Amino acid sequence: MWLTGRNGPVNALSRAVRSGLVEGVRRGDADPAVQAIVVHCDGRTFFAGADLAELAQGLQSPGLMEFVTACEETTKPVIAALHGTVFGGGVVVAYACDHRIAAAGTRFAMPEVGLGLLPTFGGTQYLPRLLGIEATLQLVIDGAEWSVGRAFEAGLVDQVVDGEHLLETAALAASQGLPKRRVRDGQAHLRDAAAGTMAFQRRRQTLMNAAPDLEATVVCLDVMESGLRMPLDEALVQEHKAFLRLLESTQSRRLRRLFFAERTLRRASFDRAAVEGRLRAGGVSSEKLLVTARALLREGAVPDADTLDALLVDIFGLERHAPSLIDELLGESA
Repeated sequence: MWLTGRNGPVNALSRAVRSGLVEGVRRGDADPAVQAIVVHCDGRTFFAGADLAELAQGLQSPGLMEFVTACEETTKPVIAALHGTVFGGGVVVAYACDHRIAAAGTRFAMPEVGLGLLPTFGGTQYLPRLLGIEATLQLVIDGAEWSVGRAFEAGLVDQVVDGEHLLETAALAASQGLPKRRVRDGQAHLRDAAAGTMAFQRRRQTLMNAAPDLEATVVCLDVMESGLRMPLDEALVQEHKAFLRLLESTQSRRLRRLFFAERTLRRASFDRAAVEGRLRAGGVSSEKLLVTARALLREGAVPDADTLDALLVDIFGLERHAPSLIDELLGESA
């Protein structure tokens, strides 16, 4: 049985997509003719993350945890056929499956901390069980973007094939009677307890030196480390509560606004050079910058305050998670 994602251009994991995935796995489990379930995506990429616009309205059911649970409960092996960019929620879909086959050139990342969040739906707990603690911290805390080779080496991917053979290989795997292999049963985090403790300590020291006020990183480290010492189901509840708190935090709201605003900057739908010249002339802390910012918005020289905020971050190298300079200058929400 094939479950095919079609939500271009990046196959975002919208509510409708999540519902389809959950229902598809349940149908496959109930159908005696189905031997295995293959999850893949049409287009240029596998699932490349959450629908951030939808996320702004809060989490809606079903979440990806329902998909993870459906994969765990089905008696049929679930196989992920991966290609393109497997980011964020796409990694969740991948590790929910029992087996993972990836096309050459596939890339992997967990960008949640950079958005002021932590990877929920088991990200802080399932990944250490699959990959071990150090590799998980590289992916989740350090913000590493992995090649398919690194993902294979770490254990996130079981097999790498040429892209033109991806679906053929997945179909062959589905016919071979592969066993169930739930990630929740993994024990990679137990391989070297002392090394795991040191890995957490190193990240905390790095954070203290670089960005001690970066809330999401601190929370993510705490949730991951404490969760690995408690029963998994309790750890998953802790993780989800922490995610919901971060989702409402000032830092996460700002970082998610910047994510969209930086898209506008990349499209250059306004005279960026002229706007940038006027901003630089004012300087980052001067009264003149306040006058200039207000004038640019009034004139429509920039699309909106969010875009102006992102431009100021880029020009002056401001901390992305810090309070918005636009908020400070204009006394308005950016």
